[in-house]
Amino acid sequence: MSISDLFASIDVIEGPTVATIGTFDGVHLGHQALLQRVQDEASKRGAKSVAFVFREQPRAFIKPSNQVTYLSDFETRNHILKQIGIDHVVELNFTTAIQKLSSDEFIGALEERIGLVSLILGPGAMIGSNRAGVEQLSAADTHTDIEFIGVPSIVVDGEAVSSSVIRIAIVSGNCELAAKMLGRNYSIQGVVADGEKRGREIGFPTANIKPEFAVTVPDNGIYATIAEVDGNNHSAATSIGVRPTFETDGGRTIEAFLLDFDGDVYTKRLRLEFVKRLRSEVAFETVEQLIEQMNKDVEQTREILAKT
Repeated sequence: MSISDLFASIDVIEGPTVATIGTFDGVHLGHQALLQRVQDEASKRGAKSVAFVFREQPRAFIKPSNQVTYLSDFETRNHILKQIGIDHVVELNFTTAIQKLSSDEFIGALEERIGLVSLILGPGAMIGSNRAGVEQLSAADTHTDIEFIGVPSIVVDGEAVSSSVIRIAIVSGNCELAAKMLGRNYSIQGVVADGEKRGREIGFPTANIKPEFAVTVPDNGIYATIAEVDGNNHSAATSIGVRPTFETDGGRTIEAFLLDFDGDVYTKRLRLEFVKRLRSEVAFETVEQLIEQMNKDVEQTREILAKT
């Protein structure tokens, strides 16, 4: 297969264009700074802005045994990039053929397909099988009409913002750090499925959420969250874990108790924003102890969300 054939699925974009490439998982503050630079350079040159977005992380393709999770699905990333104002968001699938291309071949294909005049890359980004960064690309004696620009990291709380760091924060239950780095609360969404209705039996009917893709799930525990369903927001106390008071070997669940809500959410899509982790998951000796603690969790959730 020729290089032209590899990129045949990409619509020809009349140049000039300024582009970037990545997975953009979560579209965090670092991504936003990168995309803003793309737009600024495009405006300065009278060019169109283009973002090539991998649907899946390349490392998931390179090593399928890796258990890769995501901060956001492709459709959400695509939506956010368009909201930001990128002129063309182009899906790019990482394949063996793409993996084997050298940086020179890859850049050449973009130059031919979209009239590339500048490629802007984030911290540590590499192009091609030879893993060329901005310095190597700029020093090459090919594609000299293209300007290669590197964008530095954004630092939050002394740490460079990255999707990997945000995932670590989330699986540690650090919602506040994740929100700072994303520029918004971390959220997951899924369809509300039938559960065992144990919560309803003790006065706390919950929505059992089944994520629709390999989402990064926060650490087990109780969280103050905001639940969006049918376009309306509701305060919610959310439990993630294995329900140790009732189960000894149960599967992991995400269950949201919507405060002051008595509607039916089964089979509906629900989005949860994680604001703060309240406590760890606990195996109570009696159901009465669990109910007492859940009442405390609800009140704490009200107090926290009243301040947001």
